[in-house]
Amino acid sequence: MFEMISRDDATRASGGDTALAPHIGRPEDYVRALAEIEMSSCERDMLRAHATAPGRMITGLKLAETVGHFGCRIGNKKYGRLAAKVAAAADLPMCKTDVSDYLAAIFTLAEGTQSDGEDWTWVMHDNVARALSDAGIV
Repeated sequence: MFEMISRDDATRASGGDTALAPHIGRPEDYVRALAEIEMSSCERDMLRAHATAPGRMITGLKLAETVGHFGCRIGNKKYGRLAAKVAAAADLPMCKTDVSDYLAAIFTLAEGTQSDGEDWTWVMHDNVARALSDAGIV
C-alpha cells in the first residue's frame, strides 16, 4: 500500500527547495522535464485542466472528458503515461505503491485517493502547479 500525503504536507514541502517524498520533484525538476518531453495537445490540455480546476482537484473521468474520451480508466491511463514521461525526464523514482504502474506514475504529479468505484481524485502537487506556471503552460 502507499502512504497518503496530506495537502498540508504537500504545501509545506513545496514551500522550500526540498520535496516531501522521492517521487515528488522540485519545481525546477518539473520545469526541466516539461521542456525535455514531447507533449501532445491532449496532454497539455489535461495538465491545464488539472492545474486550473478548483483546488487543483480533478478526477480521471474529468481528465478523459477534457480530451474527448469517456471513462475514468482511459483518463487515468492517458494521464499516467504523461506522468511517467515527466517522472523519467525529471529523474524521479516511481512511487512505491500497490496500484497499477500508470496510477503510480500519477503520484509524481498529484496526491490521489480512490473513490468507491474505479475512479480516482487527484490533487496536483504545488511544485507541479508552480512549474506549469513557470514553464508558461498555464
